[in-house]
Parts: sequence; structure tokens; C-alpha cells
Amino acid sequence: MPEQKETFSRIEEKLGLLTSKLRDVKRENEKMRKELEDKKLQWDELKTKNEQMELQMNLLRNGESGDAKTSKLVLEKKINDYIKEIDRCIALLGDQH
Repeated sequence: MPEQKETFSRIEEKLGLLTSKLRDVKRENEKMRKELEDKKLQWDELKTKNEQMELQMNLLRNGESGDAKTSKLVLEKKINDYIKEIDRCIALLGDQH
């Protein structure tokens, strides 16, 4: 009988250790789940910021600055002046025939 008591004592001790380890693993698992969720949130924030920055870069590339807009307006005015002059020349040539 003493051997059985000793065996049961060892089994109880080992069960106690396993139970303790299981609690530790569960705590660690929960901690890691929380960290993973935090990383996912950070990833989503960084992804959103990246998309916003890409959009801004595209707008800057495709957009016009004040100088470019002014240059465009000057160019349009010159083209319109050339078109008027060409129309006047065509009218003069039409009058000659």
C-alpha cells in the first residue's frame, strides 16, 4: 500500500505541474492573441496611411502647381490668338478669289 500512496502522490504532483503549465500556456496564448490583434490594427493603420500617401503622390504628379496652371493659361491664350490669326488669313485668302 505505501507504494500505491507514493505512486498516487507522484501522479498528483505531476497533475499539479501540468495544470500549472496549462494555465501559463493559456495566459501566454491570450497575451499573444492580444499582440496579434494590436499588430493587425497597426498594419491596417499603416496600410491606410500608405494608400493616402500614394493618392497624394498621384495627385501631385497629375495635378498642376500654380506655375504650371499659369503656363497652361498663357499657352491657351497664345493658341487662341494663333487660331484667330489663321482664321483672319483664311478670310483674306477667300476674299482674293
